[in-house]
Amino acid sequence: MKIGFAVSDITPELGIYLTGYGRPERLATGVHSPLTATAMVMNDHGREAVVIGLDWCFTDDPATREIRGEIARISGIPEPHILLCCSHTHSAPQTAYRRTLGRTAVDPEGKGIAYVRTSIPAIADAVLRAKSSLHEAEGGFAAGKTRTGVSRRGMDENGQVRGFIADPDAMYDDNMTAVRFRDRETHEDIGILIHCSAHNTSMGANRNISSDWCGIMRERLKQRYQAPVLFLNGAFGDVGPRTNRWMKIDDGYSGYSAGGGDGPEAAAEVGFRAASDALRLLDGMRDFRTDLPLKLNCQTLRLPQEIHMTKAEAEEMIRRCTQSQEKGEEPPLELQLAESALKAWGEPHQPELILSQTLIAVGPLALAPFPFEMFSIFSLRLRKFGPFQYTLLCGNANGSFAYLPDRGAIACGGYEVSCRKWTRPYVTKPEAGDLAVTQALQGLREMQTENCCRKKPD
Repeated sequence: MKIGFAVSDITPELGIYLTGYGRPERLATGVHSPLTATAMVMNDHGREAVVIGLDWCFTDDPATREIRGEIARISGIPEPHILLCCSHTHSAPQTAYRRTLGRTAVDPEGKGIAYVRTSIPAIADAVLRAKSSLHEAEGGFAAGKTRTGVSRRGMDENGQVRGFIADPDAMYDDNMTAVRFRDRETHEDIGILIHCSAHNTSMGANRNISSDWCGIMRERLKQRYQAPVLFLNGAFGDVGPRTNRWMKIDDGYSGYSAGGGDGPEAAAEVGFRAASDALRLLDGMRDFRTDLPLKLNCQTLRLPQEIHMTKAEAEEMIRRCTQSQEKGEEPPLELQLAESALKAWGEPHQPELILSQTLIAVGPLALAPFPFEMFSIFSLRLRKFGPFQYTLLCGNANGSFAYLPDRGAIACGGYEVSCRKWTRPYVTKPEAGDLAVTQALQGLREMQTENCCRKKPD
């Protein structure tokens, strides 16, 4: 197996709209830390694949197709073999065509998509440089616990999910996986891969461009090993950064925030904590493997979905909102949701969300990408039942369709459950997450025994 790494700077100019935190008016006025694109190219006897870590919040389907298509054209790597993984920093531009309902003022000039297009050459250049610097590689692998993240679905005494308050006693994926790739002959470091789960929101809703805590972690590891660091965020849908910011809700419920921090100091706290956990794993590696076959499986996920509002409910909501709305004011979220649902009822029904998924394995490591902010239970289940020693779920990979909560979380409600309807008229049904894991596990088992991209996406 040959592996190469390269990094490109994709920091935008000031004055661009930043995404996240429900603040559409955030125009960037400063830079806390640069945004980067980190590429890891793998070549196994001519079969190629690339994993790219982007310091963006997310991309949607149209933007993903543009980026992957151009990388494929320039690099020759097949488009299904290109994996784009967003770190989910909320201090990056709006990098999607999609607009969130209720926030009609976000990026009105379309600066974000223009930025995406101007970033594609830099992203592709990282791929080309990684491809031109391939080394016969050996890899060290390690996994351990990390306190980078914490469950952010804290409940009050009545069992109601409240805001983004940390709940250290609730379930979340607290695993970190580290991989250190070295040149097989010289044992010099080629690159490092780090995987763990936490929202990349320590910076909070200021106006600074930032790669947030993961950028601080990467920089610390780079200083130590003098090699590029690729970060892959896992199942962060219900996991926030473990900050020391205390927050209160109006009725007095309070606790440490797990939704956003309070600036550079919070990002440093979380970033150095993640770096310390990663360094312990990396420094403890003694066994490096040379048998690192590249395996790929391009398959189709089929997830049940439904329109989030009945036709009758949509019509009634439109009637009520239209009567109460004053002339000239921005339509309320309820009206926008109802109009979106009613439009969907007038079009051919789509009972399934059909997605292409490319599973990638390097030796004992397998990556299972999903275009959602996945909940922790799905990552834990993949780790438990996956056929590879290290089976890692990658969130917001090759697109994003908002959150994918588990059945229990949907029953409890909360922000993550409610906001799914803000981006599209359909929401996944409660069983969709379980089916996504089942289908991914089936694909991983098939891939374990076959060294080829066996299936073609529908």
